[in-house]
Amino acid sequence: MPSQSSSAPNAQSNTPAALLQRAEAFYAREQYDEAIAVCRQALQLQPDSAPVYVTMGNVAQARTQLDEAVRCYAKALELDPNFARAHANLGSMLYKQGKLEEAIASYQKALSLKPDLAPIYVNLARVLRQLGREADAREVERQASVLKSQMGDATQLFHRGNQWAAAGQLPEAIASWQQAIAADPNLAEAYSQIGMIYRHQGKPKEAIPFLEKALELKPDLVAAHQHLCGIYRDSADLAAARRAVDRYVQTCGDADPIMASIYAVSIYQVSGLNRIALDRFLELEAKLPALLPNSNEIETKSLYANLLFALPYLRDNLEQNYALQRLIGDRYISQILTPPAPTPAPSKPGAKGFGSGTGKNPLKIGILSKHFCRHSVGWCSADVIKELAALNTEIYLYWSDRPTRDSQTPQFEQVARNVFEPKNFPQGLPHAGEIAAAIRNDGIDILLDLDSLSVQIHTEILYQKPAPVCISWLGFDAPQLSSQNYFIGDKHTHPEGRDADSVEQLIRMPKTFMAVSGFQRVEADAAQLRQAYRISSDQVVYLCVAPGRKFNRELVDAQVAILKQVPDSILVHKGQGDAQVVRQAYREACQAMGVGVHRIKQINRFATEEEHRKIYLLADVLLDSYPYNGGTHNLEALWFDVPIVTRRGEQFLSRMGYAFLEGVGIDAGVADSWEEYQSWGIQLGLDAELRQSIRDRLAASKNAENLAPLWNPKAFAKDLSAQFEALHKR
Repeated sequence: MPSQSSSAPNAQSNTPAALLQRAEAFYAREQYDEAIAVCRQALQLQPDSAPVYVTMGNVAQARTQLDEAVRCYAKALELDPNFARAHANLGSMLYKQGKLEEAIASYQKALSLKPDLAPIYVNLARVLRQLGREADAREVERQASVLKSQMGDATQLFHRGNQWAAAGQLPEAIASWQQAIAADPNLAEAYSQIGMIYRHQGKPKEAIPFLEKALELKPDLVAAHQHLCGIYRDSADLAAARRAVDRYVQTCGDADPIMASIYAVSIYQVSGLNRIALDRFLELEAKLPALLPNSNEIETKSLYANLLFALPYLRDNLEQNYALQRLIGDRYISQILTPPAPTPAPSKPGAKGFGSGTGKNPLKIGILSKHFCRHSVGWCSADVIKELAALNTEIYLYWSDRPTRDSQTPQFEQVARNVFEPKNFPQGLPHAGEIAAAIRNDGIDILLDLDSLSVQIHTEILYQKPAPVCISWLGFDAPQLSSQNYFIGDKHTHPEGRDADSVEQLIRMPKTFMAVSGFQRVEADAAQLRQAYRISSDQVVYLCVAPGRKFNRELVDAQVAILKQVPDSILVHKGQGDAQVVRQAYREACQAMGVGVHRIKQINRFATEEEHRKIYLLADVLLDSYPYNGGTHNLEALWFDVPIVTRRGEQFLSRMGYAFLEGVGIDAGVADSWEEYQSWGIQLGLDAELRQSIRDRLAASKNAENLAPLWNPKAFAKDLSAQFEALHKR
């Protein structure tokens, strides 16, 4: 990926590397006084910087100050005797001073260190001829010709490989890049391209050696850093991911501050090291006002899709979060998004096109998602969509990526009048315009987006407004893009007075912002399951289901403080992340509070969701995550009659646990601080009667004659349909 240039003289960073880039920019613009002044600043920070002395020598050379140039190049070589460019530049100065033998020695040393310095062969041959060494000059020219041929072949082969890749001919592309490497073994970009293709082909082990070789040859090759970080982040080796991103930040952080920071935030979050992720996030946030005006498209997209995705896991502050969302969102809108096309006029009754939603013409509802499958979004939306289809509606499904069909997919597709799959995948991604055009062609009345900014192409589609009414629901917080669109919540997730914190218009559902009809699990005997995990029948078991992104030290401290006050209780932790990081966090908290670390049990992932749901047989109380509450995990716990303790915050995603409890008529377990969180955890641990009363109420909430709103997708669908009708008539 391209990285942001930091070469502008007004760059904000004052590290030695950034100052050197600034000096180079001044030198290129022939602003020599400014270049020297910045070089001196850099030397104050790093007195042994050979590249800075080379830049000062270049400035002196441009001013025809030959002695000063020689002094600077010599100083650079004193600091780094193997600096090929310094030897080459010194040779040119010695040549201008008439010191031909010394110039030859400098040129030859430069070429011995870096044989591909093509211009130096020309200079060396010229000096040899002046000394009458014609045979030597011809040999140097022959070497230059061979190098030119090799380099030309390598460059042509490299570009030919790029052309093959653009045409989707990946085996041919790889073969061409390998030929380029044979012609020029130092062509880092070719190694990088092969590594990237292997990664896209799902061959990360094959990709790693090529990406590592690229970085060995060219340590500042941003694309290789990013793909290597991505491979390790998606693997089980998160320690390797942290090492890779630390190297990326150290090598390219000054020149590529946005992308390096985003990768660092993401990798430390996935690892479960959210304190470090927050520090990296805050550093980038402070720089963004200066960086954003010059951000390129890739950086802007990554800020919107990746940094804003990370935000609610790190900070629960509506005012600060909204300010950052608007800052990034405004740049994203102006730089990336296509303005909405004029909305076609509704069709006449009975004609193809927009439905009326009343009488004989059903309301056409388009559902946009990449998760019509076994995914949290899929589990939480299927029941409502099925009930919507039973009303006076027509359901149209729009896959926003290549379909990932599984056993959950038929629940969606069997109720749909039509299922759209994108066919156009430029650069491996679907085209937003193709999907938006399909929605328009179907004459959709209401477009219901299930993923928001967690699937970036959705924001590009929503902004084009391909249907008269566009609504986001479930997958994430509001995309914060258009006041013409809507976002679904309820009075618990979005209390009165919160409308100003959302660009989208809020739809507050009357009872709950979602509903499910339950979850299936593999049956098991609770006593035997406890025995299998070496948990006695009389122990109080707290459960935490928090992946790395939701795992933080404040959560750990609160949970261990609860264990300390509830004798013989244990905590079972399950969640993706770096198991060693999780283990260490609990160990440190236990040691600090005098709690035995043996009271923490870590459980590995299960093969299926149905197997995973057996863990609720173990649990007496679920301890929810914060600032990003559990979504599906809270729903599962409540469905299987497990009391939960949840911390209620300001943002939508930190109010889900509270909203779910309200949806089943339970007020016990809602906390507004870590102290209250601990208090509820302790109370529920010590009071078996309270736990049982909540279990009984949760069981009663599923009584078919008096179904709680959270378990009543049919009633929710009717309420949602009424909202759709009202919006459609506006």
